[in-house]
Amino acid sequence: MEHPAPRVIHVRQGRVEPSGSWLYVWVDVDASSVEYIGGTGFDPELRAYLHVSSHDHEVGRVRAIVPSATERDFDVLAFGLPDAVSRPDAKVALMDRLAGRSGTADHPGLDDVVGVIAEAVAVHLRMLDKSDR
Repeated sequence: MEHPAPRVIHVRQGRVEPSGSWLYVWVDVDASSVEYIGGTGFDPELRAYLHVSSHDHEVGRVRAIVPSATERDFDVLAFGLPDAVSRPDAKVALMDRLAGRSGTADHPGLDDVVGVIAEAVAVHLRMLDKSDR
């Protein structure tokens, strides 16, 4: 029997090392609106959990800045980024794009990555608008 390859999570001197690169978009299910955009090197499920469970404002940013976040329903859309893409630059470009600004002029090479993400967010928002909530 072939054994699956394990996922290796590196913990070095008490610190977990990031193992990927993600952008994630918090969408309010009832309002069909984008409420928060973030980026992380950790699993997006873990990051989403920390956003609403941590009382530390730097870790629980959604809880800290989105009104009544723990009482609302969200879909968190997570998008893996290629290794060569700067997560902070991609986040700014995505925020600009979703706000109706071009956003990628200052970050060459991000048009394709950010465009695909922005379109996926738009599709999800349209789907929410059409659903019976």
